[in-house]
Amino acid sequence: MHCCLRLLVSAIIVLQCSLAGTASVVQSLSDFDKVPSSTNAAKFFEQLLSEGFLDEPLTVAGVDSRDSLCATVWYWASEYYYDSQDFRAAERYGLQSLPLCKEIGDKTMEADCASLLGLIYVRLGEFDKAAVYAKQCNRLDIESGDDNNIASSYNTLAGIYMSMRQPDEAERYILKAIEHVERTDNLPRKAVIYGMASEVYQHKFGDSERLRNNSDRQLVEKTLDYATRAWEIEKQLGRQDKAAIRQTQRAAALTVLERYDESEKALLEAIPVIEASGNYHSLGIAYNHLGDLYYVTGRNQEGADAYYKALDIFVKMHDIYNESHTRKGLRETLRSINPEEALIHGDRFEHLRDSIYDKETNRNLSHYAAQYDNDLLQQINDRQRIRYICLIVLVIALFCLMSLATWLIYKRQQKKQLLHFNELLVEVEKLRSQSRARKNVEEAKKSITDEPSASSSDLTSETDETDADADNRLMLARVIELVSNGLPRGEFNIEHIAEAMNMSVSTFRRRMLAATGDSPKNFILAIQMERATELLTKNAEMQIADIAMQCGFSDAGSFTRTFRRFYGITPSQYREK
Repeated sequence: MHCCLRLLVSAIIVLQCSLAGTASVVQSLSDFDKVPSSTNAAKFFEQLLSEGFLDEPLTVAGVDSRDSLCATVWYWASEYYYDSQDFRAAERYGLQSLPLCKEIGDKTMEADCASLLGLIYVRLGEFDKAAVYAKQCNRLDIESGDDNNIASSYNTLAGIYMSMRQPDEAERYILKAIEHVERTDNLPRKAVIYGMASEVYQHKFGDSERLRNNSDRQLVEKTLDYATRAWEIEKQLGRQDKAAIRQTQRAAALTVLERYDESEKALLEAIPVIEASGNYHSLGIAYNHLGDLYYVTGRNQEGADAYYKALDIFVKMHDIYNESHTRKGLRETLRSINPEEALIHGDRFEHLRDSIYDKETNRNLSHYAAQYDNDLLQQINDRQRIRYICLIVLVIALFCLMSLATWLIYKRQQKKQLLHFNELLVEVEKLRSQSRARKNVEEAKKSITDEPSASSSDLTSETDETDADADNRLMLARVIELVSNGLPRGEFNIEHIAEAMNMSVSTFRRRMLAATGDSPKNFILAIQMERATELLTKNAEMQIADIAMQCGFSDAGSFTRTFRRFYGITPSQYREK
C-alpha cells in the first residue's frame, strides 16, 4: 500500500513538471502562430531544447522567407505533439507544414513531414490516410536515391500495413526496406528495420502458441532471426533499453520453438532493463510473453503473477488489444488455481474480443459504405459524361496543340542554353590550363638564374593579349580558384566571391557579364559541373552523394537533377560511359 502511495505521489510530481514544461512550449508556439518571426521561432526551439526534446540547438539563422520559417517551426511542432501523444495537434501542424515544404522546394523536409503524417494517422487508426502519406514520403525518398531514407519509408509502410492486418503486404515492403538498408552502414536504422521484420513475421504466424506445420516453423524462425539481428546491433551500439525490447521479441519466438530455457533467460534479463527505462508498454508486453512461457510449461501460478503485472499496465493505458491477450492468459492459468477468478477474466476477455471485432466490423462497414457511394456517384457521372464528351475532346485537342508549341519553344531554348553552357565549360577548362601554364612559367623563371639567353619574353605566350583581355582572364582564373576551394565548404555564392575579390556584388556581376557574356551564377555552375565530371572520371569508388557535397550541392537528388539537365544523363551513367 505504501509502495503504491509513493508511486502515485511520484507520478503526480512528474506529471506537474511535464505540464509546466508543456505549457511553456505551447505558449511559445502560440506566440509564433500569432507573429511568425525569427525571434519567436528561436524561443520555441529554446523551449524544446530545455525540455530535452532536442539533442542540440536548432537555429533559424539564414532563413529569409516566412514560408521557410513557418514550415520549419510547424514541422517541429508536429514532431513535439506526436511525441506527447497529442495526435490531433500533431496532425494539424503537420498538415500546415507539408504544403509549405512543397512551396519552398525543400524535398527533404517534405519527405520527413509526409512520413510523420503517416505515423500520426497510424496512431489515430486512420490507416488509409497513413498509407497515402507514407507512399508520398517513399516516392520522394526514391527520387532522392538515398538508401537510408528509402529503407526508412518502406519500413513505415510495412508498419502501416501490419496495423491494417495485411501481413503479406507488410512483408513485401519490409523486404524492400531490408534490401536498401543492407546497402548502407547505418546500424541504428538496420536495428529498427530488422525489429520491424521480426514483428511482421510474428503477425504472419498469428497468435497461436504452438507450431501447426512446417510453414509455421519457417515464419517463427524468421521472427527469431530478425529479432536476433536487431538485438545484436543494439548491444553493439550500447543501447541496452532497445536491446532488451529485442530480447522480448526473441523470447516470444523461442517459446513457440519450445526452447523454453533460452526464452526464460532472455525475458528475465530484459524485464529489469525495460522497467528501468520507463517504457511501460513494452514492459507489459514482456510480462505477457513471460506469462505465455510459464503457461505452456505448466507453471500456472507464476504465469498468473506475470499476467497480473501486465494487466495492471494495460488497464491503465486503455490498451484493449494487449489487455485481451492478458485476460485470456489469466483465464487459462487460473482454471485450476482459482476457477471463479478465471471465469471473471474469461468473461472480460470475451467482451474485449467482441469490442475489437466490432471496431474491425465498423471499419469494414464504413469502407463498404464509402465504396457504395462512390459507385452510385459513378453511375450518375456516366449519364452526364456523354453530354460533355465532345467539349472535352475539343479542349484536349487545343491543350495538346498548345503543349506541343510550348514544348518546341522549350526545347529550342534548352538547346541554346546547353550550347552556351558547353562554351562556358570549354572556357573554364581553358582558363584552368592557362593558369597551370602560367604557374609553370613562373616556376621556370625562378629556376633560371645564370642563363641570360632565356628572357621573360621567351617564356610567355600572352604578348598578343590586350590589357583588358589579360585583366579578364586573371579575374576569371581567380573566380575559378575561389569557387573550387569553396565548393566543399559551401562558400561559393556570388556574395562570398565578390567579397573575396574586394568588389561589390553589382560590380562583380557587371565584370563577369562583360568577361563571359553570361551571369556569374552560370559561370559558377560550369565550375561545379567541370569539377563533377573530373571526380566521376578519376574516383570510380567515390559515392555520388560524396561527389555532390564536394561540388557544393546539399544532397544527391539536386546534384543528379542539375547534372542530367546539362549532360542529358545521370552522374552514374556518365561514370559508366
